[in-house]
Amino acid sequence: MDSVEAEAYGTGVIVDAGSRGAVFALDLKATASAKILEDHKKIKTQDKTAEKIAKKVLDLLGYTYRVEVKIKNEIPLRVGFGEKEAVAIATALAVTGALAKKHGSVNELRIDKYMKDQFMIIGDKLVDKKKLMDLCVDSGMRLDRTYASLYGGFSVADNNKRKVLRHGEMESLHSIILVPEKPKKKSLKDMRVFDGQLQMIWDEALKGNLNTAMNMNSMLYNSETTRKMLNADALAVSISRKGGLVGFTRKEERIKDIMKALEEEGKILIKKAMNEKAWALIKPKKIYKTHEFLELKGGQEHHWL
Repeated sequence: MDSVEAEAYGTGVIVDAGSRGAVFALDLKATASAKILEDHKKIKTQDKTAEKIAKKVLDLLGYTYRVEVKIKNEIPLRVGFGEKEAVAIATALAVTGALAKKHGSVNELRIDKYMKDQFMIIGDKLVDKKKLMDLCVDSGMRLDRTYASLYGGFSVADNNKRKVLRHGEMESLHSIILVPEKPKKKSLKDMRVFDGQLQMIWDEALKGNLNTAMNMNSMLYNSETTRKMLNADALAVSISRKGGLVGFTRKEERIKDIMKALEEEGKILIKKAMNEKAWALIKPKKIYKTHEFLELKGGQEHHWL
């Protein structure tokens, strides 16, 4: 059987307040390729996250196949761009897609001229994407990052309570990404003195004031670099505790100035925020209109696309 590929996205930080977080999806992709092999009941992969997620997906959907999973990852590692969550979501969608290809179908819901979604049927049931997301979070992934990786845009979440409190699209801005030469890590213990400020910043993100929240958060974690970026006319600056940085601007002519402010600090990438959903890269068996989708029984359960 041919393999099925799926893509999911890395994430940048809006607010890092410990268990409370706000992040946005970035156009940095993790791609998982899943292939069903029927000779053994074992996961074949070199990626520990993919192995864990693939097994959980098989258990969830009730199959015991051997599955081979290969990962291609363009997300810089260990600098705070949510690579594990992206690999987890890509793996979950790829394995589910491979099972749907064998035992059902991968389809597209055409909501209107501009909106579409992908859904999978295995046996006679719709696959609930929320359950796929939940098993990733159960495996140690952060909810805020997992949600944004799957659905695109931004998410504001209480990760301990497992609640996404706000989600929406990011403004389409030029994004200058810094991958530091030496990953940094600021301990949360170092930030306890700022608990009150972080709560206030998280509240700003919850209100939808994303640029304000991002800049305030970055000033706490790395004020020197944040000031340099803002002085170079960046609209907003995102900094993770591990040193990964994203600068945003509406003005294309300012990209060079912002890049210059980051000279000799590491590798620079020009990307964008991502508002599209993670997707299995397989041609849909059928394109459904909304009324046709609503007529599907799907095992008589409520399903969350």
